[in-house]
Amino acid sequence: MTAKVLAIGLAALCGAAGAASACQKHSAPVFQDNFKNADPGWGQPDNVAAFTQQGLVLTPPVSGSAWRSNANQSMAQGDWCIEVQSPASLPTPADEDAVGAVGVWFWGQDMQNFYTATITLDGKASVDLLNHGIWQAVVPPAPAPSVKTAPGDINEIEIVTNGNRAAFYVNGTLVAAITGRPPANGGAPGVYGESGPHGTRWVFPQVALY
Repeated sequence: MTAKVLAIGLAALCGAAGAASACQKHSAPVFQDNFKNADPGWGQPDNVAAFTQQGLVLTPPVSGSAWRSNANQSMAQGDWCIEVQSPASLPTPADEDAVGAVGVWFWGQDMQNFYTATITLDGKASVDLLNHGIWQAVVPPAPAPSVKTAPGDINEIEIVTNGNRAAFYVNGTLVAAITGRPPANGGAPGVYGESGPHGTRWVFPQVALY
């Protein structure tokens, strides 16, 4: 499975996704969860993922990564928009090495083949592909001024898919557009997070699929 940065103008994909605004809403969501009574599609809670009154709490292993997808949903053509709250205390710099990246999990074929669209709390955004267990950069980390970097900030991270194209938004601002090879049904939507060397705890207050 391969992917590449989309070479066509962004305007065409933006037009399909709608005008840029925080979470590209056009109608009521087909699925929404604040995790107070989590949808069964997320699976059972464990020491990595917990469902709390504050939202889904993802605690990846130290210097590792973790994700949760919802097997009851698919997004061959959809708008997957999540909220994630940053830790209350951050190192300086709060880069990927120190804190980890966080974002959406999408176009998942299985646990060894999926895409992520993520931000880091030093203000960067990227898209990556896990291809047969090997990470490949689709859009290398680049500055994204729309990322909120203060401790405790909530960022809205969103992927809008249309066939084999996807647009990546952070707080309503388009930061990347790609083309790739999604699974036939678009795959389940999910969340993704990493931990730094001292551990990182990510809270996802709510998610929505349009």
